[in-house]
Amino acid sequence: MNILNTYKSIFGAAIALALAAFTFVSCDEDLVYPEQSKLPPATYNTSEWDIAAYSTQEDQDGEGPSPYGRAIAILDGNTDTFWHSCWNGCTPTVPHFISVDMKTEKEVAGFYLVQRQSLTRNIESLELLTSNDGSSWTSQGVYTLEKIKSQQVLELNETQTFRYYKMEIKSVFDGTNHAALAELVPYISYN
Repeated sequence: MNILNTYKSIFGAAIALALAAFTFVSCDEDLVYPEQSKLPPATYNTSEWDIAAYSTQEDQDGEGPSPYGRAIAILDGNTDTFWHSCWNGCTPTVPHFISVDMKTEKEVAGFYLVQRQSLTRNIESLELLTSNDGSSWTSQGVYTLEKIKSQQVLELNETQTFRYYKMEIKSVFDGTNHAALAELVPYISYN
């Protein structure tokens, strides 16, 4: 019996030491504060942002209750909601645009875009523009998109700082004047 109790004491102490070894806090700076270049791109919180202007939106409930069809849907983080150009009692022509006020200047490396998930009225090409005052715009380029449900990355040539961004739709895959989009949000890269 003495040997059994001694074995239990030694075995219990060994387990306690092993557990203690796994419950330490690392002082390795790379583990606590990783190099920014090791972090993935991150989107901003868009909940306080506003749609500054738009050329068209389906606000006659043709797509259902808000936010469906409205421009604000491109900022809600929900790929099931979407903006749609007006079609219920109107027929706007391309180019369509939506501009966003981020409320403060932000550093942006690019944009994440998600097409409408039904893959109808998807955007084929668009121009991204940026501004610090909402009236003088600088083109960041024209982008050709894919007709896919997954997220697409629209990378800027270099990181820019601005308060407003605008997408101007140039063409739609089905060749009509109607367009739709689920999400368009900027991201910051730590590289």
